[in-house]
Amino acid sequence: MQGLLKQPGYRLHAPESPEAGVLLAEQGLCPADLNLALAELERSEGTTVRTVIGINEDGVFGTSCESWHPDLPDTGGERFIPLLWLKVHELLGRVPEGSTVRFVQDGTLPGDAQHSATIDRIAS
Repeated sequence: MQGLLKQPGYRLHAPESPEAGVLLAEQGLCPADLNLALAELERSEGTTVRTVIGINEDGVFGTSCESWHPDLPDTGGERFIPLLWLKVHELLGRVPEGSTVRFVQDGTLPGDAQHSATIDRIAS
């Protein structure tokens, strides 16, 4: 895993890094918001993220393993838990419930459905 993080391509930034801070800020979030979203994920879906592995433009990546790091033995068996930024906002109640599922199914973002309905009404 550590070698993968050093290769060009899909990158994850350490949660405490300046890059991760910038990405959080771009989403209008702070570390406390992320902690609230993770707590809500556990409460609402039973998925526990004990360690945030990295943050990038797509979202947050964690694991249920406490204090995970790539040098732990048998880290290959540990599943990663990806959370798109949209899911983080949904967990915080900032977008309607079901927004993430809708996006994964057909690419519709929360504002897109409203915009599309308005265009359809204008066109008729």
